[in-house]
Amino acid sequence: MTMRLLPPVAAPVLVAAVDALPARLRKKLDDAVAKFGDRAVTESGGRYTVAVDGSTTVTLVTDGGVVRSPDAASCTCLLAPNCLHRAAILALAPVDAGTNSADPTAADTGSGGSAGTAAAIPEAVGAEQGTVVPTDSAEALTTQQIAAVTQLWRASVAVLAAGVNGSGAVARTALLRAAHEAQACRVYRPAAAARVVASLLQAARTNEVHYRLADLADALRELLGVTHRLLVQPADAAGARLLGSARRAYQLQGSLRLHGLCTTAVLADTGHAGVVTYAADRQGTLWMIADLAPGDARRAATAGNATVALGETALSHRALTRAGLVVSGATASDSRQLGAGKSVRAVTASGVAWHEEPLAALWAPPAAEQVHRAFAALAQPVTDRVAGSDLLFLSARVLGTDGDAVFAASADGTVLTLRVASDHPALAYRENLRLLGQVAGLEMLLIGRPDPGRRGTVYPLAVAPPPGVGWLLPAPYGGHADLAFDRLHRSHLPAPGEAHRQVRPDAPDQPGAAKRACPHDVPEDQDTPSGSVSADVPAGAAGGSPASRPAADKAAPNHPAADEGAADGHWQPGVVDPALHLLRVQVERAVAGGRAVLTFSAGRGPSDASRLSRARLDSGAALLDLLTTAASSRQRDAFGRLSDDDGTAFAQAWLAAAVYSDVATRAFAEATWLPGDPSLEASGGQRR
Repeated sequence: MTMRLLPPVAAPVLVAAVDALPARLRKKLDDAVAKFGDRAVTESGGRYTVAVDGSTTVTLVTDGGVVRSPDAASCTCLLAPNCLHRAAILALAPVDAGTNSADPTAADTGSGGSAGTAAAIPEAVGAEQGTVVPTDSAEALTTQQIAAVTQLWRASVAVLAAGVNGSGAVARTALLRAAHEAQACRVYRPAAAARVVASLLQAARTNEVHYRLADLADALRELLGVTHRLLVQPADAAGARLLGSARRAYQLQGSLRLHGLCTTAVLADTGHAGVVTYAADRQGTLWMIADLAPGDARRAATAGNATVALGETALSHRALTRAGLVVSGATASDSRQLGAGKSVRAVTASGVAWHEEPLAALWAPPAAEQVHRAFAALAQPVTDRVAGSDLLFLSARVLGTDGDAVFAASADGTVLTLRVASDHPALAYRENLRLLGQVAGLEMLLIGRPDPGRRGTVYPLAVAPPPGVGWLLPAPYGGHADLAFDRLHRSHLPAPGEAHRQVRPDAPDQPGAAKRACPHDVPEDQDTPSGSVSADVPAGAAGGSPASRPAADKAAPNHPAADEGAADGHWQPGVVDPALHLLRVQVERAVAGGRAVLTFSAGRGPSDASRLSRARLDSGAALLDLLTTAASSRQRDAFGRLSDDDGTAFAQAWLAAAVYSDVATRAFAEATWLPGDPSLEASGGQRR
């Protein structure tokens, strides 16, 4: 699409162009956007020219790579500047996120799409500039802030009521206008959420390959949720957190002795990219250092070699993970992101291996405890997550691969599915995971992030050999591989028959390893040939044809299926509960088609609400009934014609159903991660 070639445009420029159109031309704006979407773009010296027809051209002039003023967009037609051509081209261009946008959702590639953790963009900016910002006070909202939140609520309700199909350039511009005014009133978090929704709406309308309806539904839930809470309780003490801040506060931390752990690539929905490097202090507390800037995966691939902006150290991010730092005058945000103020001093120090203290303590907690912590962190906004709180530190043995995913067993016998964190060819995730999957029986220490939407699925970020296992990693790797940057070779890994840990009297215990034997362990006297796995591995894990896989696997290709012949009985159906899926479908249906689609009858057979009731999800059934009732309840005028209401009742019903669906799905996913765990069974998450 042309929008990929056009420069980013400041939101006020697009808003001014659409507002200047007369009513008759606004009705034609979406058609013009679709018509001009394939026009060629030429660039010369920061000037972008689009020939919309044989006699008309639109020119955009950038300042620092961004179209920043209405005068920078011109058209040769007689109606300029209040012309349809100019507004349509501006609507096709991406909207500039700016560097002062607060708390945007940053999607770490380790999240498997868009729910991971990383440094927030404002935090990274504050760290680079070395500012220590006072914390915002929890005061009541001002009149201007309440008005800005109200405008955001109305704009988002209008988008929900119309759905993707009915939310064209005019609706998206109204959302951007409300976001811009909210930003000016220091309503930062809702403004950032509105920009994310506007960006996803544009991606949906232009058929971008990265667009997913589920992402838009989640973003709309965040926007409606935070604005609704601010409107219901404007004087709430939590208002400061809901409003967000332009810059995160950095507090003095004194002196820190840090040991590098790993670094991972970051790709943010806001158009920023880079890396986040994790390090641990003497007590095993995790800290992170971020390097984020506008860019794509190619910037993320090269940012690992950038120098860490912390004191006088000359270490790159990749080098820091194999070394250490002594930091004096350290500053950090509440999420334990380190700042780079002028008073910060840092010098290079020695590092330690993963199986040595203090890093070894990260693998000590039981898997159940780590999963509880990670799922609790993933339920929070990405900007509120403490460094490393969403990471898992596991000891695992490779069972096999189906060509896409790698199956592994943790030390306590839990079967894991390892999937690629990012498929971008600039990053090494795909090739590295493929190599690991070929070495059946390979033992490793793993740092990864769980996928809350799939049972037992982990996105590995870094791996290392446990004590006693002979990997032949190059010396610069420092004993571990960051899977986004360090490209493994077959010669770095042991042969499949030699992949097991060799127990030596002088070898320390593997960190966090359970004392009991893993049910999937292959006896030491029985070699596992390359490309094959034990009988406990699900069919297809060694690359078998789809026809040889169980029926359950064919029904849910994204999840390892239940192998009825498995002796351990750990295999379960996919993580998506069928009844909960019905509710999620209706939530996303409303986002796609708007309020009107929920007014149509489901046809013969029991309704989705009845199916939810049969599954004993009574609250979900009640919320779905409330949603369909709110969608159908429309006022009529004196002549019996439908008259629009403000959509508040429908938006509130949709928000309640969306929140319930999200929380229930996460609880179900966590329960299926740890079957038989007493704490989960006590809370109702029984093994299915």
